[in-house]
Amino acid sequence: MISHDFDYHAPTTIADAVALLSRYGERSAVVGGGTWLIPNMTYGAQRPEVVIDAKRLQLDRIFEDGDDIVVGARASYGHVASSGLIRANVELLAVMSSGITGGPQIVRQGTLGGSACYGNPSSDVPACLVALNARLRLCSAAGRRDVAASEFFLAPFVTARRPDEILTEIRLPKQAGSVRTGYYKLKFSTGSWPIVTAACLAEPAGAGHFALRIAIGGANAIPVSFETQAPAQPRADDLAGITVGVGDLIISEVSDEFAGSGYRRTVAPSIVIRAIRMAIQGDH
Repeated sequence: MISHDFDYHAPTTIADAVALLSRYGERSAVVGGGTWLIPNMTYGAQRPEVVIDAKRLQLDRIFEDGDDIVVGARASYGHVASSGLIRANVELLAVMSSGITGGPQIVRQGTLGGSACYGNPSSDVPACLVALNARLRLCSAAGRRDVAASEFFLAPFVTARRPDEILTEIRLPKQAGSVRTGYYKLKFSTGSWPIVTAACLAEPAGAGHFALRIAIGGANAIPVSFETQAPAQPRADDLAGITVGVGDLIISEVSDEFAGSGYRRTVAPSIVIRAIRMAIQGDH
């Protein structure tokens, strides 16, 4: 039960929503799927004076726009996972969404946009958006701006979104049909947060090699990524060589009740190797 009083608004246009955000700023909160905000308000972790519900803003669409696939900020994980448009053009997002932590209720109700804005380092979403070179569109009374996912996540639970802005959509470059996808996460139980996640995109690069783009989540305060190449039939030594510098990328390691200092940095290379194998060898 939420114990504090607040004003509730459900605007019907983006203009009305950003006008409210411009007026109330840090005293307000936007609710999308509600899977973060409502529990936090119930436990008293967040006490906004004004709640702005985005349910009437028509932000749950998934559509093509030129070379981009656009995912509305209120599109649920279930909507994303079942979208033929997503599977054909940005398969990684469908793979991640279909295995999201939290079970059927979160799949039906939770949103990619909400998770991105919350900025939990242990969430599946941030590293996948970084791997996909996503751009997050933010709107305010002053106009709109697109922020690259690699620049959106600033610190645990801190993003580039200003208090007067609302996330309206996530824009993802279409991928060639030859791009292969791998996503692997280490977690200690079905419902627990991931300890480390690794997303891998592999594209044929000629001469029996793949160009790899890899993003790691959960281990560092913000997602980290790198690009490299791997043989189409990698040996154990090849994969060990690719991941030798992974630990050095984790400069602000997450340490909590699930895994203490040093653990995530130690296991991250093996999680990356699993994601690479899934991508280039279909080893699921």
